[in-house]
Amino acid sequence: MNMRLLILGINVLVVSVLLVVYGILVGDSGLVGIALSTSIVGGVLVVYSTTPQDPSITALTGYSEILVNAITSTLEDLDLLESQVCVVKKSDSVLLVYSKIPCPIEVDPGVGFTGGSPYLAIPLRTLSELVESSSEAISTILERALITLLIEEYSACKSVRVEEESGFYRVYISGLVETLKQYLERPVDPYTLLTLVAASRALATRCVRLVEKRIMPDSVLLVLGVERSAE
Repeated sequence: MNMRLLILGINVLVVSVLLVVYGILVGDSGLVGIALSTSIVGGVLVVYSTTPQDPSITALTGYSEILVNAITSTLEDLDLLESQVCVVKKSDSVLLVYSKIPCPIEVDPGVGFTGGSPYLAIPLRTLSELVESSSEAISTILERALITLLIEEYSACKSVRVEEESGFYRVYISGLVETLKQYLERPVDPYTLLTLVAASRALATRCVRLVEKRIMPDSVLLVLGVERSAE
């Protein structure tokens, strides 16, 4: 059991209930809708915190399905379906952040506002065990971490290649598993999610942003950029 996720999920549920009550009292249906959507995220965090972390393609597919269904309505209520996506490191955890601002740094788990824009931040499992200090090029370290994660651990693809170009990192993932391809057009897809989390460790930065995602029949190209400021 992941106690950190369990406590966070319970807190999100409690806040969501309070927002529902307040929204009903003031007659704000929009606030009620957002609170109900957020409560789904809290419920997912509670359920996921109590499930064994099974490193298999079946577990990854199941987790992707739950996560997509849970947050899509929240992103729609927050008008974040066309948002920017990044990961932000906070102490010992990593947050997947959706916002119209490119990679806001000062965010907390859940729903909030920064720079006049709403955001949704979801805590993810850290991957520090996959990235070790080395004198090799960062692109090589990231490539090795992704091979370990996507190929050896989850069998989610057949090959991974990373290139550095003008300060950006181009990640080529090919031989995609059919059961995961369906998520590439959705707000959450496992290839982007796992690549961003691994990159946040390999690049040794607080925030890594998805600059571009190019989907092809049997592969996907992810272009990552390092963000050093919340503004």
